[in-house]
Amino acid sequence: MLKFRRITTQNRFVPQIDGLRFIAIASVVFFHIYSALDRGAIQPPFVFNNDLSKRGVELFFAISGFILGVPFASYRLMHGPKVGLKPYFLRRLTRLEPPYFLSFPVWMAMQWVVWHRPLLKMAPHLLANCFYMHNLIFGAFPGAVNSVAWSLEVEVQFYVAVPLLSLVFLISDACTRRAVILLTMAGVAALSLPLYHSLHFHYSIAYYLPFFLAGFLICDLYVTRKDWALSFAWDAIALSLWPLVWYPGKYIDHLLLPFVIVALYLAAFRGRICFALFGNRLLTNIGGMCYSIYLFHLPIIYAVKHNTGFWHIGSNFWVFYALQCCLILPAVLLLCGTFFILIERPCMDREWPSKLWRLWQTTMEWARHSPSEAA
Repeated sequence: MLKFRRITTQNRFVPQIDGLRFIAIASVVFFHIYSALDRGAIQPPFVFNNDLSKRGVELFFAISGFILGVPFASYRLMHGPKVGLKPYFLRRLTRLEPPYFLSFPVWMAMQWVVWHRPLLKMAPHLLANCFYMHNLIFGAFPGAVNSVAWSLEVEVQFYVAVPLLSLVFLISDACTRRAVILLTMAGVAALSLPLYHSLHFHYSIAYYLPFFLAGFLICDLYVTRKDWALSFAWDAIALSLWPLVWYPGKYIDHLLLPFVIVALYLAAFRGRICFALFGNRLLTNIGGMCYSIYLFHLPIIYAVKHNTGFWHIGSNFWVFYALQCCLILPAVLLLCGTFFILIERPCMDREWPSKLWRLWQTTMEWARHSPSEAA
């Protein structure tokens, strides 16, 4: 039987986090489908808003802050196991790099076949992507082999900074510690707002730090929780705040959204309805394979849309959009789900490199002895 639930370190599976991952990846995919239909049978009623398409990424950054902050917060606040930096960085390497590097041949093939882009022109951009330097050297999008890799470069910057940022958990007084996080979130957001349209800054950890710190704050509250009773009041908070996530406007995005995310993610743990909804197995299974979906959804969207983009019923765009979603989403789930099962999920096992090495040694040993035994 196929298993879609992610493999977690020390069995730290938090269903609600994968449910929130589902919302984040759904936001990214639905906005990109909208963008892909700008040359379809019926023109979209609104110009595609790039800021709105990044909201799913910002939801992901807060989740990353939570996930990466938990072991450090557990160690410093709750006397949990110490976090070794070597295993920490090795885990990031073995967990994320194989799917990341395997995405490049797919993207290069698509650009070569569909856009007739010469492989030699892609080479320097591919090299920059491999070392997570494309944002710094070329900018986020011009020439990028994998156009969604810009956010992964920001993630890597955060992975490197987490051991330093987690020193905030050395502050023993909870109120002081949380006030420091909140004030840093607000201060960084306010100071960076004048640089909103600076591309190099816009695609760096400095710009998205408030979202990562939002995850740190949720992590702090989660790790030190005592008795979180479920309440419909939190469901009401979630119902009123979720629409703000996709409200257009840079001030909502950069100044207010990190704090909105804190409330929404807390509601996922504390609301009666939200707790059950975000723990739903279908949502957590899809959310759990969000990395595979994120890496490959764009080529799949454009491949399907290339063949179905002129199929429509009537002249209403939203009916057209719903039809295209019904055609595109099954392909995204099927192909990305297959990649998740075959590649990403095995890489979640922290012992996979040693297991693969043992399998290689066993195979070589069998190959050496097999001919002689047959003789």
